[in-house]
Amino acid sequence: MTTRSALLRAFSWMLLGSMLVMTAFSFFDFRREMQLEIADNLRFRASVVKEQLDTFLFTQVDNMRVWRKLQVMQDIRVDDVDKRISGALAELRAGQTGTYTELICTNKSGRIVAASEPTSIGKSMPPIRDWQQMPGPKLQDVFWAQMNRHKQESIVVRTAIPDAFGPSEIGSLYVFLNWGAIEALLDEAVAGSPRSLLLLDARGQVIGASQALRQRLDLAALRLQGWIGEGPGSASSVRNGAALGYGSLLVGAAATRGASRIRGLGWHTLMIESASVAFRPVWNLLWGMLALLLVTMALAVWIASQLARRIAQPIVDLTEFTRRYRQGDEALPDKPTTSISEVTELFRAYTEMIRALASSRQDVIRASKLAVVGEMAAIMAHEIRTPMSIVRSSAQLLQRQSDLGEKGRELIEFILSETERLNRLVTMLLECARPKPPDIRPHDMHSIVDAALDVIASRVAQAEVHVERDMETQPMVFACDRDQMMQVILNLLLNALEFVPRRGRLAVSTYLEADALWVGVADDGPGVPVSIRQHIFDPFFSRRQGGIGLGLTIVQQIVQAHGGEIRVTDSAWGGAAFNIRFKLLSARAQASL
Repeated sequence: MTTRSALLRAFSWMLLGSMLVMTAFSFFDFRREMQLEIADNLRFRASVVKEQLDTFLFTQVDNMRVWRKLQVMQDIRVDDVDKRISGALAELRAGQTGTYTELICTNKSGRIVAASEPTSIGKSMPPIRDWQQMPGPKLQDVFWAQMNRHKQESIVVRTAIPDAFGPSEIGSLYVFLNWGAIEALLDEAVAGSPRSLLLLDARGQVIGASQALRQRLDLAALRLQGWIGEGPGSASSVRNGAALGYGSLLVGAAATRGASRIRGLGWHTLMIESASVAFRPVWNLLWGMLALLLVTMALAVWIASQLARRIAQPIVDLTEFTRRYRQGDEALPDKPTTSISEVTELFRAYTEMIRALASSRQDVIRASKLAVVGEMAAIMAHEIRTPMSIVRSSAQLLQRQSDLGEKGRELIEFILSETERLNRLVTMLLECARPKPPDIRPHDMHSIVDAALDVIASRVAQAEVHVERDMETQPMVFACDRDQMMQVILNLLLNALEFVPRRGRLAVSTYLEADALWVGVADDGPGVPVSIRQHIFDPFFSRRQGGIGLGLTIVQQIVQAHGGEIRVTDSAWGGAAFNIRFKLLSARAQASL
């Protein structure tokens, strides 16, 4: 049995079983469950609105208790002659647009000393008979009432202003909360839905409603005492909505319990929804289930076949690629032929494994080359250096002969230069095969770069190359072996000079990241083709006529020994750019060096 046929069979049986289970549900049982769910949701939404009301009232009362202790309130003693209190009240009102109708401060006799509305100053506070103490264990001095002021329904909250110099009181602070802010909160809670909200006081009197009910009902005449539960909490029920112009209603109720020190004002929030509207999705779902049953039966086999193909095809592709890879075709597929995450992850892991194998193979080849270099270096050091030293010493002795002709001196110079070149070749092979461990100490990278530039200054001047220095402004202290780092910078600079045209450009740059130090050498030469960049650091790979191909190999070894990495890219001028990244040690680690 193939993977595709197994998946096709399993998916087909799964779809058929799902359809049978779905059609087995009783419509009326589903309707009952949905009614409970909607009622639950209504109760929850009513509780949310209740919490918002409690938080709104608590915030305003808490603000008042802070404001009354402000130093500026003590100006009531001098009737706020400099209008500091009035200015502060005006700013407080302006800072919360739409929340406050007015803010007033009165003296002990009830005369308005300061107000956010200048026209109220000097008048007497209108009498309010229905003051109620704000419920709360620590709010004995906070009272509230409802009243109409400036043709706006408001909730007025009053608290005493204490004397900063004694235990008595010097006046009162009145805050008129805009009833429209509470209605806006109710409107926002049901915006975009077919539901409505009612706000009832402790006696069941409707004192507020969302916009749809406000526009068509006389709220003052509505009493819904039987719709609220006993005590604080929340509940849901089904009610006859004739009083509100509906048939059967689903109702979720919640009582305000207050926030922090305020226990609430005994208000209730009722979230209502027409049963016909609430159950409309049930009927739609019933017809949808019947239609879905017919459509699903027709499409089940086709969907199962497509899904099985999407799952099985990438596995088939990977199998085919494995066969081709074994035969020498190393071209990786661009992406999987499916968007299924598990199969995509399998494809990604497989391609990463192939790339890792290819990289490991390159590492093995490089290691074998270095092993050859080591053997060659050991043999050449033994077989060449001793006779080469004898030849060089003999040439130097001959050079001292006074009767030596010009032709003879020229030949001796050839012997000395060639023996020196052979000595450098042997030294480079030994450095590549057996690099010495770095002597790590803190050094300024800028001084190393400057020293390297000084060494090649004569060659730069002879070639008329323009050198640009783009260095970080702050010192760049880095834990490294100075001699080896000098060799890295020098090798990169000399390598660049080999390819830079006469009167060309060469740039050396450094910059810092959060946890890394970068050193770059760029030129305007022919650059490094993309096809050979992966081999540029291999031993004995050289693009120069007569080059040995070990300079960049040594550079890479030193960089890796310092925990860094080197990359070759294109420079801004189109030439080659070698960028080295070293990870910086922590301050504690550098201090221990």
